Amino acid sequence: MSIDDRPGVRVQRTASDGGVASVKRALHLMEALLEGPVGATALAAKLDVSKATAFRLARTLQGEGYVVQLEDSRYALGPRCLMLAAWAFGRIDIRRELRWALEELHDRTGETAYLTVLAGRECVCIDSIPSKRSSVVSPATVGEVWPVHAVATGFAFMAADPPFMELYLQQELTAATARTITDPDTIREAVKVVQSQGYAVNHSWWRDGVFAISSVVHDATGRPIAALGLMMPEVRQEQDDETLGAIMADVAGRASTRLGYRGSHAAEPVSQ
Repeated sequence: MSIDDRPGVRVQRTASDGGVASVKRALHLMEALLEGPVGATALAAKLDVSKATAFRLARTLQGEGYVVQLEDSRYALGPRCLMLAAWAFGRIDIRRELRWALEELHDRTGETAYLTVLAGRECVCIDSIPSKRSSVVSPATVGEVWPVHAVATGFAFMAADPPFMELYLQQELTAATARTITDPDTIREAVKVVQSQGYAVNHSWWRDGVFAISSVVHDATGRPIAALGLMMPEVRQEQDDETLGAIMADVAGRASTRLGYRGSHAAEPVSQ
């Protein structure tokens, strides 16, 4: 029996203990990847550890799905981080606070209404109400993850937060369909339109034949905390973009007001 195991003996461990220190380093490593992919050398500098230690931590997290290694050898957050983020966002009050908005969008259109938040550089669906109509379009499901540049909610977020957009556009963008926009300058021009009209539209950017429209919801500090969306087959879009956009902007604006937002719903314009 070791001294730690003796009855009545309690040993308080500190962060200097190997296990606890390793856990803290692993958490700090994932935090270091929040702003984008990082190489082993840069990770070591951020964590103030040796390159060998940073590499070992990254490989351990990679084995569990919390980190992925890109083709250029840099590390990025993995799918399990996104799953945890989706679960956490699904537990906070924003779902309850904005449920009425989803219900109103659903009632006014009969189509799938959904709510997304940003998790790193992805849009994550945290709530949805499926269409009342039979549809070939799968409803947006809680936990589903979409690339920012391929969905309407992503463009709504970029329009509301240009610095985030510029950070996001530093990476190489891939196309999901033939209509996905991947050129940064073209995206910037499209975002200007979103800023001027108050909503973003998606015609087959993520899935062929699917139309979506979205507006952001601001919290009391002015931060774009979530984005509301509608999704439907393009062949079943009975109202034009402007009519649906007016509905979307109206509901999102009232949702922002309920959360304490008192500013303008127009974002700072994108600069060239």
